[in-house]
Amino acid sequence: MNREIFKYPPTVEVLKLLTPGSLKQNLAKAVRLWVILRSLYGDDNDQVKIVELGEEFNFLQWRNLFFWDAVKYHLRDKLPSLHHEKCPCATKLTEWLFASDLSVDRNQWCLSFKQYYSIQDDELNNLLLTGTINNAKSGKQDDKSVDTNIEKKSHHFSKSLSNGCLFAVTIRNLKDHDFQSLVNLGWLKIEKANNLDTYLKVDKFPDFLAPCLENVEETSSEKFTNEELSAFNNFLSKPINGIQRFFIHAEYIVHPKLYNRVELLQKQLKSIWTQEKVPLVKLTYQSAKLYQETVDCIVYPVCIYYYQRAPYLFAYGQIPKRDSENSWSKIDWYDYRLDKIIQLDELPKKIDNINIPKNFLDKCQGKSPPSPDDIKNEMSIAWGFDIHKPQELLLLRFDRYFYNNYIEGTERDEMFIKISHKQVQNLVKSYTPTASLEQKNLLSIVQSRSEKDIYCKVDYRVKDNNIVMRLRAWGPNVEVILPLHFRQDMKKDMEATYKLYR
Repeated sequence: MNREIFKYPPTVEVLKLLTPGSLKQNLAKAVRLWVILRSLYGDDNDQVKIVELGEEFNFLQWRNLFFWDAVKYHLRDKLPSLHHEKCPCATKLTEWLFASDLSVDRNQWCLSFKQYYSIQDDELNNLLLTGTINNAKSGKQDDKSVDTNIEKKSHHFSKSLSNGCLFAVTIRNLKDHDFQSLVNLGWLKIEKANNLDTYLKVDKFPDFLAPCLENVEETSSEKFTNEELSAFNNFLSKPINGIQRFFIHAEYIVHPKLYNRVELLQKQLKSIWTQEKVPLVKLTYQSAKLYQETVDCIVYPVCIYYYQRAPYLFAYGQIPKRDSENSWSKIDWYDYRLDKIIQLDELPKKIDNINIPKNFLDKCQGKSPPSPDDIKNEMSIAWGFDIHKPQELLLLRFDRYFYNNYIEGTERDEMFIKISHKQVQNLVKSYTPTASLEQKNLLSIVQSRSEKDIYCKVDYRVKDNNIVMRLRAWGPNVEVILPLHFRQDMKKDMEATYKLYR
């Protein structure tokens, strides 16, 4: 039988196809699935141990052939000990990726990973070493918190690999999660009889594999930046039996009469970014922050983000200020909504007649000008889209049922640091005036809440409207504990809303 051979290297694109959802949360599982597929569908030249099985087999048959002394060391509910250097359970995740016959270059792999995910270098290294993001997480640590014993997450995404070994997992995990995923994705078929699962190899690999791999290079510059959407798009973008089954409804608030202006701006920026040295530009901008006043800003254009219903130009330089203010008093990042840019003018390479600070010119025209990676880094250290705004500690209380169903296991679960009830009280004492009425009231409120509630802390961008809208949408399922000014703002908004409906 001329069955297909699984000979695909473990590139980021291939691994993303093996795990719907975020590869950042499921990297170890994706690599395990890749290894298992090589063991089942590899060829004689494959360094992975080829399991000589028939067309039909059960899980224990695969286990006994794949691992060394499997009956003794690879048990249903017990992690295997390091019992033999040649057993696959002794091979580290990084060795599977970067030291096998189908290995990929580590630096290139990491660059590709960062195209999809916002992640710091130390976090990525930790992910490769342990299969999980460092519990310290990105962002500034709260040095005012006395008790730093962070509550451990129960979700299986958070479990680290023992010594970085990819198959340092239980047999139950391999069968119930990994092999079941291969069935769900169409890599195996399954038949159930007398409480026994029989797996059947497939003659043809899943349809989504080949076209996605063929188009990797062609579409690399057009990928979704959101990893979940990217995974769905890769998996369901092609019609099934001639019928399109996957659609994206992205709410777009730009008025139709401005479409031509936005398209022209995109073309201008694309032309600018093709230049070897990206020039400065002058934006004529209608600022909502300044109540629709039109201002001029000289900036270094970096990239476009589609976020919350509209496209934004991220740029470094002058931020919108009134004419009476010193427009160069603060040079910073800013996100300019494209449909609010009235005009964009490219400035000449040599600027003699405009008073521009030398440090700004040196930064933008030097060896390391502002880049999209800078923006990703800024977004990763604090919750929020407006990276030009200051960051501050945010302490939240969640209803446990809501947290378990809508936060746990998501990207926000990685961002929010769960803390104990004792830590909450310590933070309240640290961030409110000692023995003040506000402190006493807040401590009393915390003590009156259910002991089952979940408390989380995260650095956030102050007065970022996107965060305010998100917290409003979660309604009574979440409560802002700190900072006090944010808590008061939420209270005033809700009181005003209540008056409307009273």
